[in-house]
Amino acid sequence: MIVVSMIVKDSLTRVGEGVFKKVLDSTLQIPYESFVLVSDGTDGTEGFVRRWCEGHGKELVVARSNLYGHERPTRATARQTAIDLFLSNFSDEWLMFIDDDAVLNEGWWGWVAENRALEDPQVGEVWGINWDATPERKNFLALFGVKLEDYLVRKFHERGGCHDTLYRRKAIEGIMIPPELHVYEDAYLHHYVARRGWKSVVNPVGVTHYHPLPTLTLREEKEKAKLAIHAALKYGICEYEYMKPIRQTLRSRALAYLSLLRPVLGLAPMMLTTVKVFGPRRGVVEAFKRQYLKLWFRWQVLKAVKGMRAGSMPEMPDLAHSCAHEAMK
Repeated sequence: MIVVSMIVKDSLTRVGEGVFKKVLDSTLQIPYESFVLVSDGTDGTEGFVRRWCEGHGKELVVARSNLYGHERPTRATARQTAIDLFLSNFSDEWLMFIDDDAVLNEGWWGWVAENRALEDPQVGEVWGINWDATPERKNFLALFGVKLEDYLVRKFHERGGCHDTLYRRKAIEGIMIPPELHVYEDAYLHHYVARRGWKSVVNPVGVTHYHPLPTLTLREEKEKAKLAIHAALKYGICEYEYMKPIRQTLRSRALAYLSLLRPVLGLAPMMLTTVKVFGPRRGVVEAFKRQYLKLWFRWQVLKAVKGMRAGSMPEMPDLAHSCAHEAMK
């Protein structure tokens, strides 16, 4: 009934053998026989998975990304390859994606079975909450009166997630994820399913995510932000409250430019919060980094939107319309 799939690139090197084995072992609670691995790396991850599957009686299908005309492998090409392999080689009803750093919590499948989540013919997607392995984000949100669970579920509805997600065969038939989406390919997949009228179910048991808050350099943060701007403007995929650019001509250019002051005025409150969570030294650095990135991002959005013609972008998910109204918050 279920095929499990994972897209990887040097997972053993990136997450370590201990965590990676815990991820694989945690899938044993799922009733599946076949495992689809799309590997675009060069370390021993593929061999490790092969030995694990042999030891647990799982059929393994291994492939590298089909590039779909793109110049290099991306998360989108890997995700699409896994979907294509599932649709063309298996008759099972459900494809399950699991990330290489997300350990299924005990009872994940039990919750699905007890709540008969797969028996509803209108359900096309079942997603488990990606609980952090460390407390920083929970503590940070608590200072603003926000529950981590509420935040994570809201983020899922905004941009999806494939940490531990089941997709019904009919819900993903016909999808072609744009190969350029090295980030937000999961958002594209989520909104594709939603736009076709399928319901999503949230499994509160979820996973323990062992890399929930990666430490990125300022340069890496900017590169990620540039990808976010591109994805938001072209496909309507938005993430983070301060990363919601608009898809139409700004009604009030003056107000948009005044919004650049918000990160500056918010530095002191942010510093009070980050110091409480991370301590004095790291907290000060985090505050300056976060507010600088907000300011820089908003400026980049204004430059990107300035030369755009209204209606010049293709319609993708309905989320695009909410992006227009959430501009420059």
